Amino acid sequence: MERVLTVSEVAERLSVHPKTVYNMLERGELRGVKVGRVWRVPSEELEVFLRGGRAACEERPLLREYTRREIRRFLAADKVDEETMRKVEQLLCQ
Repeated sequence: MERVLTVSEVAERLSVHPKTVYNMLERGELRGVKVGRVWRVPSEELEVFLRGGRAACEERPLLREYTRREIRRFLAADKVDEETMRKVEQLLCQ
């Protein structure tokens, strides 16, 4: 069975603060498994990371792009007021 590392162990190996490891896990830069509220990193994934191999985010599906019409429907469904809708549309046009 593959060894799994704690965030503290990973931080020690990378010579970084544990908060940095949490951020890397959240962004998908480092693959890990969240068990309840606790992160664990398979040792193989840390080795891949250290060798400069693939990042977990490379295998994630691309985000879907929505049309203005779809966004307007989402905002209407959430009962967003007209002024906020106009601001969102302005941001989309930038």
